[in-house]
Amino acid sequence: MSMQKLIRPAKFAGGKRPSFAAAYAKAVNRYQFSAGIFPSFAWKDHAVVRVLQVDDIDHGTKVDADSIEDDMEYLVPVTIGTPGVVLNLNFDTGSSDLWMWSTQTRNASRAQIAQHSVYDPAKSSTDAAVAGSWSITFGDGSSAKGTLRSDTVTIGDIVVKGQTIQLATEVSRQFLNDTETDGLLGLAFPKLNTARPKQAATPMVNMMKQNLLATPVFTCALGRNEEPGFYSFGYIDPNVTPNRLTYVPVNSSRGWWQVPSTSYSINGKVVERPGNTCILDTGTTLTLVDDTVLSHIYGAIPGAVFDHNEGGWKYPVDAAIPELSFAVGDKLYKINPKDMSYAEPFNGFYFGGFQSRGDMDMDIFGDSFLKAVYAVFNQGENTVGLAQRDD
Repeated sequence: MSMQKLIRPAKFAGGKRPSFAAAYAKAVNRYQFSAGIFPSFAWKDHAVVRVLQVDDIDHGTKVDADSIEDDMEYLVPVTIGTPGVVLNLNFDTGSSDLWMWSTQTRNASRAQIAQHSVYDPAKSSTDAAVAGSWSITFGDGSSAKGTLRSDTVTIGDIVVKGQTIQLATEVSRQFLNDTETDGLLGLAFPKLNTARPKQAATPMVNMMKQNLLATPVFTCALGRNEEPGFYSFGYIDPNVTPNRLTYVPVNSSRGWWQVPSTSYSINGKVVERPGNTCILDTGTTLTLVDDTVLSHIYGAIPGAVFDHNEGGWKYPVDAAIPELSFAVGDKLYKINPKDMSYAEPFNGFYFGGFQSRGDMDMDIFGDSFLKAVYAVFNQGENTVGLAQRDD
């Protein structure tokens, strides 16, 4: 399918509401690349099963993750500077930048700046200059760029000193129109960081370097709409689910949390996908898989059709949803039927939370998958552990 068709603007009538088109465009824009750029590699280890456990919570913290616009994204309060200003940041396992609105965002109007919490380096006693700059450009032309500073970053009870932060001096129209998000905190591996001439360490890497964590992990339990969700750093919460964590090795050669996903099942029938991999990405709303998989999924939903105008699959609001599972490593994880749809119904149809990955040679397991699991990202061992949350 044409990837250009996927970045049409939303056509919903009325006021502001969650938009399938916006969610899909968000995914397309961040993964605009040709197939085949990833090197081949072998997964040498089989999945390892470990019991959920709590490490020393005195060396860890938990922070709330609030759903915005029907789970379009999740925002976490982070304090920057001394005295600190609290910014609502999107925690993103698909990127490695820590960038934010600031008093240096020159192309924003006063009214636009007033809609955000912004960082002012002149008001922080722990601020310091860092030589260099940063710049991000996405496939649809949206962009942000700016300068580098260093300051104290506080996430929950963890205080990271001397963290390089990226101040936006200019943001494109797409970011100017976003009134909810004050910036982004990347949790992928540092090689994705866009700071130049020297890439910046992520907050997670600095937590490890500064011995702020009992164990080098962060975890993610995303909620649905008003349900509570959270991230934790340094420990694993045993109260999320009674199910056991299954760990798989990560290929971090390109900076992502990339893991094998070699099968899926529909109504108990398993389909093998030899060699397939996926990226676990909290910064992508939808889950993107290949078109053959999609034809099987939506072929099992009565009345499902591909909407050529909006560029995605949709199905009737009263349709029966099949039992769907996707593998990470050797284990299948069941998708909650609630996450089969994204956004509110329109003209009697839901748009699906699972859509095409286009010409990419890997899947993107975004929030519509991750809401069904408790995810443990172990940056010390390059592994990811998942436990089923919804039985």
